[in-house]
Amino acid sequence: MTMNAAEARKVIVIGAGLGGIGAAVSLASAGLQVEVFEKNAHVGGKLNVLKRDGFSFDLGPSILTLPSVFEELFGRAGGQFEDYVEKETVKPNWRNFFEDGPVIDLYPSASETVGNSIGLGPDDEKDLAGFLEYSRQLYETFEPSYFRLGLDGVREMMRYHGAVPSRRMFDLLLSMDAGVRRRVHNRQLRMVLDFFVKYVGSSAFDAPACLILLPSVQAKSALGFVKADP
Repeated sequence: MTMNAAEARKVIVIGAGLGGIGAAVSLASAGLQVEVFEKNAHVGGKLNVLKRDGFSFDLGPSILTLPSVFEELFGRAGGQFEDYVEKETVKPNWRNFFEDGPVIDLYPSASETVGNSIGLGPDDEKDLAGFLEYSRQLYETFEPSYFRLGLDGVREMMRYHGAVPSRRMFDLLLSMDAGVRRRVHNRQLRMVLDFFVKYVGSSAFDAPACLILLPSVQAKSALGFVKADP
């Protein structure tokens, strides 16, 4: 069976969550004919709000990281991200409660985090400051491979980053949890930092340590809360 030129340029996207919509916009902007299929009565996937009895509940993400990705997507479609979405800085980024008493309010900097939390001290601030600096270095190193090319396996990373000055420095053979443990002594703080890997639906015990770049992504983005225009 042969296809004509028009048929060959048709694409079907299954699912109208953020990933599906982003893919559809990118493909359509490149000149392809795109059809999107969604099983639910609404688009957005997990990015939705449930309203009941006068209350509103976020069903999924309520913070925005790497707004530049969305700005590029809107730009490819000939629009401006700021014309559709209002960003609002959120501080603290997260609040973490622990049964034995500590409350860790996560801010972009180590000093703010420790200064506004219960159960953290000067040693924790030193650990966290070093960890965030390491996270920043990882982000700058792995941004092209992880975010641009989607590489996330140890072998893929080592093949791509053969010129990295010190593979041991970047913990390429460790899990994310092992990389966090190497730099942070406080158990609760380690749990908070491990949780970042949930952004990509993985486990800190399985994911490669290069994903320690995620806290830097959040701090770099200044965490915008997304509010759609009515």
